[in-house]
Amino acid sequence: MITQIVGYLGGAFLTICGIPEVIRTIKDDRCHLGWPFLALWYSGEIFMLIYSLILWDYPLMMNYIFNFIVVSVLVFFKVKTQLK
Repeated sequence: MITQIVGYLGGAFLTICGIPEVIRTIKDDRCHLGWPFLALWYSGEIFMLIYSLILWDYPLMMNYIFNFIVVSVLVFFKVKTQLK
């Protein structure tokens, strides 16, 4: 039980780390991060999400699902900016 609480807290804190960048991106209507960083972050989230699904580990799943959403928003704005 304690390990799951620690896992959920860790996942929440890691997800919160990306939120200021999402707010900045939405406010400026452009993503300030570079493609190499976004590509590595996005790929890492996909692989770790698959890993957490295999383990059926809810704290990990929640972390990687929310981080996948955060990175997806950033990638969306990066593509949107480059298409202008």
